Amino acid sequence: MINGRRLAGSAAPVLLLFLLLTGCAGEGSTPPPESPRIAAPVGDTLPAGSRLPRFGVGQGRLLLSYVISDTVAGDRLYVREYRDGSWGPDSLVIGGDDWFVNWADFPSVRPLGEGLFYHFLAYSGAGTYDYDINFSANGARPQVLHSDGVSSEHGFLSAAPLADGSLRVSWLDGRNTGGSAVDHAHHGGSGAMTLRTARVSPDGGVHERTELDHRVCDCCNTTTVATADLTMVAYRDRSTEEIRDIAYAILPAGADAWQTPGVVHPDGWEITGCPVNGPALAANAAGAVALAWYTAAGGVPRIQFARYAADSASFAAPIIIDDRDPLGRVDLKLAADGTAYLLGMASTSSADTAAVTLYTITPAGTVGQRELARLAASRRVGFPRLALHGGTLWVAYTEVSDRGSSVRVLSAS
Repeated sequence: MINGRRLAGSAAPVLLLFLLLTGCAGEGSTPPPESPRIAAPVGDTLPAGSRLPRFGVGQGRLLLSYVISDTVAGDRLYVREYRDGSWGPDSLVIGGDDWFVNWADFPSVRPLGEGLFYHFLAYSGAGTYDYDINFSANGARPQVLHSDGVSSEHGFLSAAPLADGSLRVSWLDGRNTGGSAVDHAHHGGSGAMTLRTARVSPDGGVHERTELDHRVCDCCNTTTVATADLTMVAYRDRSTEEIRDIAYAILPAGADAWQTPGVVHPDGWEITGCPVNGPALAANAAGAVALAWYTAAGGVPRIQFARYAADSASFAAPIIIDDRDPLGRVDLKLAADGTAYLLGMASTSSADTAAVTLYTITPAGTVGQRELARLAASRRVGFPRLALHGGTLWVAYTEVSDRGSSVRVLSAS
């Protein structure tokens, strides 16, 4: 806890058809001068039943994972890798019949050396939210990430590759919420959700387990980045007065201890339940860091963006990116020149439909946007995801219909 008008608020190859991104920017603004080109949302998709896409980028590699679930084979985690200009075949990573999988908290796969790091959530008790984070590094037998041994909620893992080949992982940890004895936190409850972090080495060793914040929002995703100068974790905080603004914690390079967390911006969003809408961090090779997030402070839903200023060790005042009642669910990438690419879900003229939208923010602060697809405005579509790899943007999102779900992938350059 940090003591803390309407503004803004099997697999087939993917067919790539590139269109010019002509930025339908907001009133009074102009498209950025070097908008990327985006593939049209047509062509083949990932396998029928695929959902919950997530990119894994690091060590020069690009992965895309997804989940397929049914009553016959349970939940299965798949991955494909992009190499030499094309996506490789889909591979089954692991499956199980005791997993916890929902629209906001779900498995991932990331590069770890020449191998893989993957995580999934498995039930640890009888409660609805009694589940552990299980992970595997480079083919080792899966193990539980945290060491408390309490049957309670552990999830919303994020990770960033480190220069030594290990991963910095961060997660929400409910060991203090009372476990299955109470319907805790965003589900009610007495104890507080905590934010924790650790370093996972390529051999699967878990090091430097640390509590970063003893009271945080209960089911908003975490986000983690690392540069040559620092490692940063951002998350939705939760004060005793139920103010749930975005906070961040920093581990400077070479330091042994994390700095005391700070608030990105005092939005003052008071809300008694978790909005399930966390922030997104991005960093580039030059060490620049930026953040995007959703808030509805003052009853005004909006997506905001801010850059981290190393000289003041704080975030600049936010730019309002979308104040037309967006759903949020943001993702963010930062190009080498400082241009930021922000993916989010915007509102449309229909309350039942949301637009997957790519916002482009130049270093000078000019904002452009392009609608990529329209989806059901429901939790079933989950969170659209964004990757920046080798100068190419990749977008993945889940389409749903009465026939089921499938993941669609777009590319930009």
